[in-house]
Amino acid sequence: MAEIVLGMALSHTPQLHTPAEQWAIRLEADKRNKAHHFRGRTMDWEQLLALRAPEQLGRFLDVEEKQRRLSQGNAAVERLAQIYREVKPDVAVIVGNDQHELFVEDVMPAMTIYWGDSIVNPPARADQAARMPAGIHLAERGHAPPEALTHPCHPELGLHLIQHSIRDGFDVAASKWLREADQKISFSTGAPHAYGFVYRNIMGDEVIPHVPVILNTFYPPNQPTARRCFEFGRSLGRALREWKSDARVAVFGSGGLSHFVIDEDFDKRFLDAIVRDDYEALCSIPETLFQAGTSECKNWITTAGILAGGGLKAELIDQVACYRSEGGTGTGTGFVAWR
Repeated sequence: MAEIVLGMALSHTPQLHTPAEQWAIRLEADKRNKAHHFRGRTMDWEQLLALRAPEQLGRFLDVEEKQRRLSQGNAAVERLAQIYREVKPDVAVIVGNDQHELFVEDVMPAMTIYWGDSIVNPPARADQAARMPAGIHLAERGHAPPEALTHPCHPELGLHLIQHSIRDGFDVAASKWLREADQKISFSTGAPHAYGFVYRNIMGDEVIPHVPVILNTFYPPNQPTARRCFEFGRSLGRALREWKSDARVAVFGSGGLSHFVIDEDFDKRFLDAIVRDDYEALCSIPETLFQAGTSECKNWITTAGILAGGGLKAELIDQVACYRSEGGTGTGTGFVAWR
């Protein structure tokens, strides 16, 4: 039977590939946003500034401090890459989410397992780059190569995971090839950036055969709950351990932590629950906190479910809050390895 030999969860924020002096490039968009999600509330920029004023977050905004945090976050990513190279798994399962890169409102599956032969990771075309929000194309090198690369997937394992999930009561969508989203909001013609970040930064573009698991964490009304994600992960973990193969498997969760408004207290509690294997704490987090980018923490929860009971121990590599404004906008980043 297959053996799960490694688990990882990491943030895939574009900030880690944006020069520190340009972190404020998205500040104008922050000021225009009328729906900042923070601690279960939705507020405009002025309300957010007023609420967070007592924290004096401006002390984190000089270029030297931003550079320190940028270097610290990238050092954590490199540490994960080093661990990956040391373990040398044969096969991977990557749990991530789509952000209108593949799926839009014509069909938005809650859970998808990809079982195609391969997946393409291309750079954005010029027209796609022109539609991207400020600063996103600047950081594209963090998840997309200069020229399109085709990476091997594992259709046999993908099919096994689909069939096992269906038997376990999870009505997953199955995808054998990827199309560009029809609407002109699409920013990609291939792998979503949740996967490209792992391909580039952990695997160094030398991608092993793998299965992408795609969750709808972002878009109402059919996001799976935290508990459903955990139970889905448990099902995938059972399927992996029952797979009739001698493969050594790595499991990745890509995304999170709190963003687009950072909540360091939330991040600390979340990471503590991950490291302590406190699954009930993870499943009990209110859905009001899993909004906007923070919803990507569900990729971690699914990963924790896959790894639950498998004998691997979670280790916190680092937590870094990457602030870009006095209102606390930016990305809370975290990095964990199970060995």
